[in-house]
Amino acid sequence: MRVRIFLFTTVIFGLCFPSCQNPSKKGSEKQTIEPANQNSNTMKSHVSIFEIPANEISRAIEFYQAILAIDIEKIDMPDMQMGIWPYEEQMVTGVIIKAEGYKPSAEGVTIYLNGGDNLQVILDRVEKNGGKILVPKSLHADESGFFAQFLDSEGNKMGLHSLE
Repeated sequence: MRVRIFLFTTVIFGLCFPSCQNPSKKGSEKQTIEPANQNSNTMKSHVSIFEIPANEISRAIEFYQAILAIDIEKIDMPDMQMGIWPYEEQMVTGVIIKAEGYKPSAEGVTIYLNGGDNLQVILDRVEKNGGKILVPKSLHADESGFFAQFLDSEGNKMGLHSLE
């Protein structure tokens, strides 16, 4: 089962990754990995794919579509259901997944989603759509922007970040 999920994730990565690449580079050029702190016109990210576990895939897809105002494509496969986040022009690919071995949790890693110009707009939609606010909009200690945390419709602890 885990092998099947890994293979499917690899296929999704293969489909989504080209949309993150610099279109001006030729496919035959050797790709080099630059240090994360090196200045460049291309945005970098230490994250390439994230998976959000779900107990009810339709409920989770509806939740994230409602709070983020995005379209998420639902894919049904044997032993697995997925919601693929929009990936064109994105550095990171997001997936909601319902499968054996995936359990929503408020413990462990917290993913901070882009809160746009003002994360409060998204945060205002969380409870209306079955989530729960854990940390309201708060200023980062270094005053570099704002953050908030919430539980999604499945019980996953998630975060938001914005500059305003």
